[in-house]
Formats: sequence, structure tokens, C-alpha cells
Amino acid sequence: MPKKVWPYVFLAPFLIAYLTFNLFPLLYSLYISLTSWNGFGAMTFVGLDNYRTLLRDTAFFRSVGNSFLIVLEAMIPNQIVSLTLALILNYNLSKRATTFFRNAFFLPYITSPIAIGLIFMTVFDGSYGLLNTLLRNVGLESLCVDWLQTAAASKPLVAFVILWRFGGYVAFVYLAGLQSVDTSIVEAARIDGAGFIRTYCSVVIPMIRPIIAYQATLGVIGCLKTFEEPLMMYNNSYNGGPGYAAQTMNMRFIQVAFKNGQYGYGAAVGYTMFAIIVVTTILFYVLANRNKT
Repeated sequence: MPKKVWPYVFLAPFLIAYLTFNLFPLLYSLYISLTSWNGFGAMTFVGLDNYRTLLRDTAFFRSVGNSFLIVLEAMIPNQIVSLTLALILNYNLSKRATTFFRNAFFLPYITSPIAIGLIFMTVFDGSYGLLNTLLRNVGLESLCVDWLQTAAASKPLVAFVILWRFGGYVAFVYLAGLQSVDTSIVEAARIDGAGFIRTYCSVVIPMIRPIIAYQATLGVIGCLKTFEEPLMMYNNSYNGGPGYAAQTMNMRFIQVAFKNGQYGYGAAVGYTMFAIIVVTTILFYVLANRNKT
């Protein structure tokens, strides 16, 4: 066999697997979005009717709005809190303290989403939840509400769970960036009279701005794809709590396609969600790097 053929032989298993399990399902689901199909029997080609129906689907646009509100309520605080945690870990703490905080911050990230959902269902339970119990014990019983059945609290609760789950991981990414900063530059800033806050705000953070922009972009994508947190908190309900207050685009997609059995329309919802995420990600990345030189 000629030598120039061997690279293609070694690439063949990956290419076959990619075409079979990635590219084909992607293209086939696009075709499904142009049909009316309940998962069984013959498909009926309907062209763009599913997408026209989607433009009149108030439930889908409500889920889009919920997803973007979760981005604002979860992604931005997550970046701020995680950067603060990274600054604390990067400070001259003892080895034992550093090890403890690193393990404590990273533990939620490797915890099962199902376990996380059960934990916070218990914490926010209206009758016997940990939060209401603490409020009663400190004399703030008037603030006790059924958190999981209060529409106004739904998205903030989901945002809090996302922050709790991913904050430690993001902090480690920022910590790696902080530790890559040349210490001589920091020392030069301090010699020039800059204090701790001024040094980090004017010298260190601008140097890790590409990492912040990258991590924030991933945060936007992750929040727009939110699914597991509200699903587990609200007892496997695709409605996203009372009044669909925390139903995200992903939950709406799963509800339409797999619960209602509208596979054609569900595929259209999935592709529209994909387009929204791609456009939003590009716009956010451009804005985050607009002043980059």
C-alpha cells in the first residue's frame, strides 16, 4: 500500500464515527424539522411550516426570555464571584488553607446534577426546607415563603444553583490565569506606589482579559443551554416551576419533542435554539474583544 494512503487509513475510524454519530444525526434532524412526525410511522414533509408556527409560539419566546434572564442573573455574578475567589486563592495563604479551599470550591463542580437538584429541593422546600428553618430560628419568619412555588423566585434560585455548581470551576480557570502573570510586573506596580486593589484592577486583571472574555463567553453558552438545574429542582417538571417562570429553551425543546411527541416541531425548536446561541455567542465575543489590540 502506498505511504500516502496510510494517513487516511488511520483517520478512517474517526471519520466514520464522526459521520455516523455526529454529522448524520445533525443533518437528519434538520430534515426532521421540515416534517410533521410523531416518532412513529411515515413522515409528512411540511417545508417551513414548523418554523412559521414557531414564530407564533409564545411559549417558546417566553423560554427564550427566561434563558436570557438567567444569563444576566447567573453568568455575570458567576464571573465576579469566581474572580474574587481566584484572587483569594492566589493570595499568600498557608498550604493547608489553600488545599482546603481548592477542594471545597471544586467539589460542587464534580457533584452529580441529580444530587444537586435533591440538595436544593431540600434547602428551598417551603415546609421543612433548610432556608426557611434558618429564617425562623433567627426571628425572620415573615420572610418564609414556599420558594419553589414562587414564580418571582424561580429564576434567581436557578441562577444561584448555577453559581454554586460552576463558581469553583471558573475560579480555577481564573486562578491559572493569575498565576501566569509575571510577578515582576506586579512588583514593579507596587514599587511605583500602587496598592493591592489598584495593582489588581489596573495591572493584573487587564493582563488576563482574554481569559475573562473566553470564560464569560462559555458562561453565556452554558446559561443559554441550562436544563439540568431547573429540571431537578422542580421535580423533573419540564414546566420550569410555577407559571413556566424558569422554563428555558432547552426545557421547551425537550417538552415539545419528547413529552408531547412532536418530533418535527421539536427539531425546529432545537435548530432555532442553536441559531440563537450561535448568534448571541458571536455578538458577545465581538463586544468582549472590541478594544483588544
